[in-house]
Amino acid sequence: MKILLTIFTLVFSMMFSSNSFAEWAKVTRSVNGDTFYVDYERIRKHDGFVSFWTLGDFLIPTKWGDFSTETYRQGDCKSFRLRNLRVVQYKQQMGRGSGDVYNPKNIKWNYPLSDSVNETILETVCSR
Repeated sequence: MKILLTIFTLVFSMMFSSNSFAEWAKVTRSVNGDTFYVDYERIRKHDGFVSFWTLGDFLIPTKWGDFSTETYRQGDCKSFRLRNLRVVQYKQQMGRGSGDVYNPKNIKWNYPLSDSVNETILETVCSR
């Protein structure tokens, strides 16, 4: 029974960890060489809004020592704006290892700057 419970727990955790079922597709690179991906299989659209996961993979660690960040985002395709609903920061590239989860308290909409990574990502997910 103990072995069965261990196997079930392992399989369940693998199924629902964000990396284990993510199919990251490269969308763009920043001017400093960081690469940004979207998981197209997890895009959800409803009433002009789109919810999706992005992965930022960094060449140089952030000031917190993170080499990658997964972000669950909501986009407003009509007003062309974004907001971050959940952020997971990783010490390894491509979202590997254990992540530190951050759930923003005051979730605000932001309008992407012209010719920015966020503009490219929002255009991409809204066009799918």
